[in-house]
Formats: sequence, structure tokens, C-alpha cells
Amino acid sequence: MGLFDKLKRGKSNLTMDAIICEEYEQQYFDECKYIWKNYVPQAGQADNLQGELLREIEKIRCEAQDNGNINWDDDYSYFCDFISGKLTEQPVFSETEKQEINLIMAYIKECGTYAKKFYSGKISENSVDMEKLAYVNDNLYDRICDKIGRLHKENGEPMPYEKNDNIVR
Repeated sequence: MGLFDKLKRGKSNLTMDAIICEEYEQQYFDECKYIWKNYVPQAGQADNLQGELLREIEKIRCEAQDNGNINWDDDYSYFCDFISGKLTEQPVFSETEKQEINLIMAYIKECGTYAKKFYSGKISENSVDMEKLAYVNDNLYDRICDKIGRLHKENGEPMPYEKNDNIVR
């Protein structure tokens, strides 16, 4: 019985530990591949919501997995808030799914913020918790990508997105 089956039956609470521990296999990979190929530009922000959401979560994933969040800045924090906000306002997701989105994006942002403190010298090498610097497993990122893929599948068309001129990444 998976986490969400337990939730539906009232046998479990949705916690970050439960989400992190559960293996996850992406269900909307083909939709995400389509979004990436057709909606995410070579550089800069996308012209539609699905493309921009996928671009941002993949930027966050690459920063964590490739760089250990050493370059974490306000743009990455903005991405976390933007993804969480835009996905949770979509009616296709249940309250449990919205809670999951919020938990995941808050956790990823917390890791990035911790890394920023460490790399700026506010946390010493002697007291750093290496596991808090960056979440490097794919499961959380894949869960968010699946939400984006499902959003695209349910809508079928690119959704409007107004570019944010304050974003550099």
C-alpha cells in the first residue's frame, strides 16, 4: 500500500519524512518530455506556465544535484515559491496533492537556504549537516514534474504565463 493509498484510508499523515522515504516512479514522463521539447526555450523564461514550471524545477534539480546548491540565491527561492503557488492554485489537484506540493517545495527551499548560509560562512564546517545542503535524489523532483505533466495533460494547451523581469536564471 503506497503513501497516498494510506492517506485516502486515513491511516497516515502526510509528512516530509514519508514522502522522502517513498520510492517514486514518474507517471507523466512523456508529457514532461513534450513540454521540455516544445515549451522550454534554450535560454530564458518560457512563454507559458507549463514550460516555465518545468524549466524552474529542472533548474533547481540541476543546482542541487550538480552543484550542491552552492549557487543558491533569491531566484531559486522564488522558483520554489512560484512552483508551489502556481501548482496549488490549480483545481486539478486534490487537497492532499496540494499539501504534498507545498511540503516538497518548502523542503527543497529549506535545503537551498541552509546551503546559502553554509557557503556564506554563517554555518561553520564543524557544525554543517551535509544532508541539509541539497536534496539530490530524484523522487521529489519527479513528483513535482509529474504534477506539471498532469497539469498539461488535463489542460491540453499551453497556459498563459507573464514573464518575471526580475529573474536572471
